Amino acid sequence: MITTVSSIMEKDLITIESMDSVDNARQIMAQNRIGCLPVMENGRLVGIITTWDVISSHPNRLVADAMTAPPVYVEPTASLWEAKEKMDKYCIERLLVVEKGQLIGLITKTRLYFEIAKHFDILTQLNKKDYIIYEGVKLLRSGKEVSIIFIDIDGFGIIDKEYGHIFGDLILKEVSDLLKVKVPTDCFLCRYGGDEFAVLTPYKKERCIELAKELLDAISQHEYSIKVNITASAGISGGRREKGRFSGNYVDDIENLINLASLASTSAKRNKVPLVVAEGFIPSKT
Repeated sequence: MITTVSSIMEKDLITIESMDSVDNARQIMAQNRIGCLPVMENGRLVGIITTWDVISSHPNRLVADAMTAPPVYVEPTASLWEAKEKMDKYCIERLLVVEKGQLIGLITKTRLYFEIAKHFDILTQLNKKDYIIYEGVKLLRSGKEVSIIFIDIDGFGIIDKEYGHIFGDLILKEVSDLLKVKVPTDCFLCRYGGDEFAVLTPYKKERCIELAKELLDAISQHEYSIKVNITASAGISGGRREKGRFSGNYVDDIENLINLASLASTSAKRNKVPLVVAEGFIPSKT
């Protein structure tokens, strides 16, 4: 499952009433060593007051006059990348978490970026699979086409054993750099794991097949640092959007498409063909 805001949010929050003074807000922040306070009014979240708001306001002013409103927030089911997009858009350091109109948590930019870093592959400088699941969900919600190319380097275990892990890592780095150049800007690339890469595209099946062939050709024709011939196998899923094919649980739907493409790439490798297109669709677990 994709990592959500609920897994990293702070739950024990200190709040302040809108009719309290800015000086009181300052004292509470100083005593608790925190940088913000959600602002409540009659049990309802109405804003947030930050250290900057306190510094730039007279201490006798009301919190209601100094706070930032309306508050920017996400739901607990939001992905880490959705939270990051909101923080970047509004240039904020803290983001409230609200469920059914009730304040339930808060995330800081530091904590969010620390968590996102776990979903980034240092070797290849690529995001891991959670990122393309998030982007795939966005495509489905917007009614766009979705297809997956799953690429698996052929015989990588043999390369690792013959040349060692250092050279194996070098090959992975070179393949990833190659894919970064060749994958179109409206698609999303990730390192899925080991010697596997996945590409999320907004294309129909026919264009997805063309792109997969282009990527496989680029991998096989490239001159690598260690003089070895590298080939890859690919599987494709999706690209035939029909309303009945998706459950509405878009995370499951994207994960199912990735799984189908992965199985298709395994079939391609087993049958010694470069590319297999998956047929059918795995229904959502829910």
